[in-house]
Parts: sequence; structure tokens; C-alpha cells
Amino acid sequence: MSRLALSTLGLAGVVLVAFVACADTEPGDAAPPRDDVDGGGLPPSSDGGDAGDASDDDDDVDAAPRECSKEGFCHTKVPPKQTLRGVWSDGAGATWAVSAEGAILRYDGKSWSVHTTELGELFSIWGSGPTDVWVGGDGVLFHGQGETAATLTFTSMKLPGPPTPMTSIWGTGADDVWAAGGVNGFPLLGRLLHFTGAPGKDDAGPEWSLEDFSRDSIWLTRVFGSKASGVWAAGVVQERVGWFLRRRVVVLRRSVGSADFVEVDLPRDPAFPDETTGNLERLFDASASADGLSMWVLGKTEGSLPAYLKGTSSDGGQTFSWTFGATGGSGGGGDPALNAIGAVSANEAYIVGDYGRLRRWNGQSWKQSVVSITKYPLTTPLYALGGHGSDLWFVGEGVALHRDPSKVQP
Repeated sequence: MSRLALSTLGLAGVVLVAFVACADTEPGDAAPPRDDVDGGGLPPSSDGGDAGDASDDDDDVDAAPRECSKEGFCHTKVPPKQTLRGVWSDGAGATWAVSAEGAILRYDGKSWSVHTTELGELFSIWGSGPTDVWVGGDGVLFHGQGETAATLTFTSMKLPGPPTPMTSIWGTGADDVWAAGGVNGFPLLGRLLHFTGAPGKDDAGPEWSLEDFSRDSIWLTRVFGSKASGVWAAGVVQERVGWFLRRRVVVLRRSVGSADFVEVDLPRDPAFPDETTGNLERLFDASASADGLSMWVLGKTEGSLPAYLKGTSSDGGQTFSWTFGATGGSGGGGDPALNAIGAVSANEAYIVGDYGRLRRWNGQSWKQSVVSITKYPLTTPLYALGGHGSDLWFVGEGVALHRDPSKVQP
């Protein structure tokens, strides 16, 4: 069992009150609905005209829509009435997605189909290979196994501890899988589970174990990492600062060869070097890049500034240097909700959000991507991104976009 080093949190004696979101989501790999954003029409731009998806201005309104946008985002047809919350590619020709409506969907390289349904609300998905896939639901994890991707059968696994939405799954292989989930309640509740393939009590077959710091203190909603850098988890704690209770995003790391999860020292907004308002207060998502050498955290500061934290390694994942940056929004009710972040490397990352928001990091700044294939912009929400290495997918309410670099036009 792991032990948690939280000497800097000062949680003893702290009153805790009520992730994947204060409707902040917690995305790697699923993003529940956000309740901190007002409904209504397309919001005003907060970053120089970027009010969601940019359309292809050269298109004839009456022309038939293309399959892919000029920046290589290809649209695929999703079965009706499916709000996709997580996506993963097996790297062997099949892509999987899960929906809020309780369906597991499979893309065979040509079209999407509903593989399994009536599983209750689903949040996350990850697999170690084409015939070993895990899905996170509300208090349950489903394990998909079979001879081929098309014949996978999903069965529910018994989990230790109180039921919580399992909003994030990640692992290094079939016998090293992690899952995280939590509840924004009183007190905060979060748990981190580990699957090693080892049999449980009474030889009942492989079971999940509960990490020993999964207690009423951290609202854990993300688990991620790499073979070189170890296991990472992200969540929110609530602490007493003077007369006030304040929330703070925390990232924990268990290095390779260690049994301890240790809190990472995260940077704050340099505009508030000595104030708690410089910390990230809300956590939307956290993930590792495909190469494992950069870690990304997406959230908002106490001053409501949409921001990201990036940790990069120059020694193969042994140590990380962290920086703070703004995502381009100004904060407040006029900004679209940001739901998930993911990366290929330190110089190529993506953020998705409401109103067709899909931003790409080019190593220096965030820029809204053109994802529309018509004269009109995409305005539906995007909730998650994922894939396998550089095979990238972006999914949301009735939409699944596949990034194909060969389709990029000059």
C-alpha cells in the first residue's frame, strides 16, 4: 500500500467542505457536465476574436461539406443521441468512446457503432491493448476482454470503498492499471484504485485495491503518468487560511521505484506571488503527454483566470520543471468552459471546451483551431480528447473529430 507525504498541506484539524469539476472536471479522461457556466448563445470572444471554432471562410455556403477541415480535423458520424465523455484508440485500427447515456461505442476505421449500452452514466476509458479495455462509470469499472476488438465483452468489477464516479483511468500495462474518482461533498471524498492482476481475498480472481490515502481529504479526479516518470494523481484540497476556507489544486507523484505519493510543488500566477489568489483553485483536467516528458494541468485560479501548469523534463522523466501560463481567456462568465487537456509533447498540446473550443499549443502560445467543414462554425461542446500516441481524437455532444495531419491544407 502506498503512503502519502502531505506535510505541506496542513490538513490536520482543517474543516473540509463541499472534480471532475466544481463542475470543474477531473481529463484525462472524462468530463462531466460543467455547472459553473451560464447557458445561452455563443459567448463573446475573450482572446482577439476567438469565440469558439473558426469556420473555413473560403467555403461556398452551398457547397457540400468536406470530410476534414483545413487544419486536418476530420468529422465522423456519431450514432444519434450520444454525448461522448471519453475516447481512446487501441493503435490497431479501433477507437473506443463512452457516453453519458451509458453506451460504449467502437469505431472500426470507417464508422461508429454502439458496442454495448445500458451501463449507466460513463466517464472514462483506457486500454492496455486491443483486447484489454477499461471503462469508468458511476461507482463501477467495466473490464472489456475478448478475442478481437469486435467481440469484447464488458463485465463489471467489484470495487473497494464508497461508490464514486470513476472519472479517470490510466496504466502502463494489463497488470498495472490505475483509476481515480471523487465526490464534491462534505467532506471531500476521493479515492485512487490500483489493479495488478493479482487475486483478491479467497482467490476470488483479480481485484482492485484501494490506495491507503484515499480518504475524506482529497477530491481526486485524475490519474496519469508514464513508465519513465511514474504515477501522477491530481485533485483538490480545501484548507483553512486565516478565517477563510480556500481550495487548492494538488498534484501527487509516485516516482518509479517508490511506494510514496509526494505532493508536487506547483507554480502560482506570478502576478500574485504572495497571495493565495495565485494558486489554481479549480481543476478541469490533468494529463501526461504521449512522450511522457511533459505534464499538463488545466484549471482556474481563485481570481477566475483560466490557466494551465506545464511540467517538462530534460532528463528522461526523472525531474520536472514547472511553469504557469494563461490559456487566453480573461475569466468571468463570458469565457467558454474548458473541459480537457492533452498533449503529444511539450510543443504540441490541445485544449477542448464548450462552443466548439479546440485550442492548439504550438510551443509558444494557444491558438484556436479551424475544425469546421462548412461556412459555419462548430458550436457544440467538446468534452474529452484522447487516442494512442499521436493518433488524436476529440469528442463531445454528438461529435467525434479525428486529427489527420495528412489532411492539413496550406
